[in-house]
Formats: sequence, structure tokens, C-alpha cells
Amino acid sequence: MSRTLVASDEGVKLARKALKARNLTQTDFGIEVGLGYTTVSNFFNGKPIYRTNFQEMCVFLGLDWRDIAVFGEAEPQELTPLDKLWQQLQLLSSPTEQMGLVLVKEETLGWGKNLPSRYEKSVQIGSYIRLEVNLETPGYLLLLQKDTSGQLWCFCPSCFAQEPHLNTGKTTLPQEGSPMTAFPVEGEPGKEEIIAVVTKEVPALDWLRQENDEVLSLEASHLIELLKYVTERGDYQLWYTDYMVTAQ
Repeated sequence: MSRTLVASDEGVKLARKALKARNLTQTDFGIEVGLGYTTVSNFFNGKPIYRTNFQEMCVFLGLDWRDIAVFGEAEPQELTPLDKLWQQLQLLSSPTEQMGLVLVKEETLGWGKNLPSRYEKSVQIGSYIRLEVNLETPGYLLLLQKDTSGQLWCFCPSCFAQEPHLNTGKTTLPQEGSPMTAFPVEGEPGKEEIIAVVTKEVPALDWLRQENDEVLSLEASHLIELLKYVTERGDYQLWYTDYMVTAQ
């Protein structure tokens, strides 16, 4: 039996209808069921998620998971063109110690708590993390993540980082006032990667100007536009870091 399930096209429609009936955004829904944004977004976009998470979300929405899931079909293949574009962006980036993950303990889940400064290179599924970025000069932050499933996300700007123009010094994501005080580590074991693009001004990218409070799932067209932007300019910094997600 597969450890993951995928919602069918019709199942996604039913789930979105049930979510709307409860007057919830996907972010609000994730908080209600105690799951991270990537899992919730994958569910509502017909991508594979853990079976237990799939079933739990269907119960919350008042749906029978058997009516929502796809059976007898292979999971989608990786988007090789998207991976190649990510690799191009990674080659332009420099490994850095100026950003990294901080493991959040239960007693420090609130805002304004002092956290250790040691950056983690391995975190367990089920733990909570925040991301620190240290800037030597003020700048605009564009933060991209590749999760263990190979999906790409833009976490800054988003509802977790509504102030992408950062001052000198340390900034922590999620920023204060976000829907969550820390990111839950979820999904399957593997490597996750982060690329930060720091510019003096707001990048001239069409997809950044959308008034969308949700985390943007990146497609090839987004990376093509970003690569064109950075290769035509010299006043930017590109940083890269990665970490391993391990089983509990």
C-alpha cells in the first residue's frame, strides 16, 4: 500500500468547495489541522501527500477520502526542466553561513523568545524550525525553497514574510504577525534547499507584483524570468544553503 495519496481533479473541486463553505483560506486550514503550508497546498493542487495527512484533512472537511483520492495511478514524475532551471540558479549562488535553520523548542514557539544561534543541517520530521537571514546592508529578500518532493516555493514575499525589504542585521522567518510562529518539518525524508536573492530594489518580476497572500508554487516560467533578471544585473547577492530532513 502506497504511503501517499493524490486527490483527483474532481476530488480537488470537492475539497475546495468544502473549504470555501467553511470560510477558510488554505493557510487558516493548515493551522486548524496542524499541518504545514506545503502539505495543504499539495493536497489542494492534486499532488501526493502522506496518506494519514490526506485522510485527516478529508475528515476535517467532512469528506470521504475514498471519494477524493486517485487509485491505481502512478505518482507524477519530477519536472526535469524545472530542476534544470533550479540547478542553473544554484550554480550562480554562493554557499553561505549568513542564513540557516534554527530548531524551535516548544517553550520558544511564541514571538520574541531567544533562540540559539547554531544553524541546523539536519532536522527531524515533526519538529519546528525558523529561518534566519543576516544582511550586512539593507536589501529586498526573495527566498526560494526546494522541498524533498522536488517542488519549489517562494516563501518571501508571502504571508509568512510580508515585509521583504529587510534592514541590516538578523531577520527571522516567519516574521512576527505571520499565521504561524514556526514552520513544521513535514513530508518525506530527503534534502531541502534554499536560495536567497538579495537586491537593493524590488526585483522587476511580474509574478512578485501579484497581490497573493499565499505561498507561491514556482513554475519554470518564474525561474526563467528570475534567471534573466539576475544575469542582466550586477547589484545582487545569491546565497545557497541546504539541510537534510530525517525520519522521526
